[in-house]
Amino acid sequence: MKIKVHSLTYFILLTILLCGYYNYFLIISIILTIHDLGHIIMMKLFNIKIISIEILLFGSIINTNIKYNLNSNKELLISISGIMMQLILYIIFNLLYKYNLINLITYNIFLNYNRIIILFNILPIIPLDGSKLLISFLERFFSFKISLIILNVISIITIIIFIFNNDINLNLILISSFLLLKTYINIFNHHFIYYKFLLERYLYKNNYHKIKMIDSINKLYKNKYNFINNESEDKILNKLFDKDSYF
Repeated sequence: MKIKVHSLTYFILLTILLCGYYNYFLIISIILTIHDLGHIIMMKLFNIKIISIEILLFGSIINTNIKYNLNSNKELLISISGIMMQLILYIIFNLLYKYNLINLITYNIFLNYNRIIILFNILPIIPLDGSKLLISFLERFFSFKISLIILNVISIITIIIFIFNNDINLNLILISSFLLLKTYINIFNHHFIYYKFLLERYLYKNNYHKIKMIDSINKLYKNKYNFINNESEDKILNKLFDKDSYF
């Protein structure tokens, strides 16, 4: 497993250190580490291999062998686990402050930045935790392809709202540019993502408890077994990937 720090994170944390805000640097580092630990623990519980971790100022991008067909409930638990660990941090820091192990300044710094990182991470913007929470919800009611489209649209709208509701500064420009790039990449790879989703369903046979009747392979539902025009999805996928003639 490779661990690296994103250049944007280096820049902002270095700025904090050069300004002499050592408490800020230490506390933010603790929050990010505990946040990522939550994701890692949950992934290990679901036997998901972690390939690399890229540390950002508001969390991390964890590259894994996770499948697009991962059950939405598991996806939800993985996405929310980082935030849940941050909530546990509230209890720990409250105890530290109660027993005079940290001073009021340190305690207030923690409260402020832990809240900011939680609120930022639940924004439905790619690749933040909020985007994964959103799509794990959308997949229960919409087809996989429609869920992706809705996610992309909401991500763009939220980024625009985020920019216009904050004072323009270098940090905002860098973070917003990063989020816009990640959203653009997701939109650009839309067809690739869907094709990989179909390939996974062809290669890895999962057990589904619900059945969905649809009229096109482009309307496949993630958490259900689909029948396309009264033909099983297995049969349709066999046609697609064995002969590559369905589309």
